[in-house]
Amino acid sequence: MASPKWLLFSYKNFFKIITFPCLTPTRPKPLPATPPLIGPSGPKDDNGLKDVFDHLDFDRDGKISSSELMDYFASVGESVSHKVAETVINEFDSDGDELLDFGDFEKLMKQEETEEVEDVLRSAFEMFEVEKGCGCITPKGLQQMLRQLGDVKSHAECAAMIRPFDLDGNGFLDFHEFQQMMSPT
Repeated sequence: MASPKWLLFSYKNFFKIITFPCLTPTRPKPLPATPPLIGPSGPKDDNGLKDVFDHLDFDRDGKISSSELMDYFASVGESVSHKVAETVINEFDSDGDELLDFGDFEKLMKQEETEEVEDVLRSAFEMFEVEKGCGCITPKGLQQMLRQLGDVKSHAECAAMIRPFDLDGNGFLDFHEFQQMMSPT
């Protein structure tokens, strides 16, 4: 079962909670002087993610409980029922203790990041579709979008741009091929 998108942790909410400590429940350990989250991209590395995890682990037991999850959402103005918090915890809990350890938390955060990237890619992909909802980028669609961006290319040039990423050889890019083309590796 997938978690409701609004319920997944967002870096923006983490930034809000770390930037505005008055919203934070009483904590046994002070927050770091410099917030670990800088900019919209979230933590720079796993150490930043660990800082966020530690921030949510109110009782410092190395795990995040459904109660701590509810406290976090309450501190940023969201209301989450105990049942919903338990559902999120159970979805990512790898050892069945109904708590998120750091590894579980990493999985949660990486899933959200992956979903956000896929949403952005999906929106970009749809901009290139000639017929909205057709599920493919054609040389004509690429040509039209490039023209709108001020880069005039011939149909043949656009077909040549698509060819290296057209894995099935049909002359078009489906979403999977577009994802492969846009991936950094």
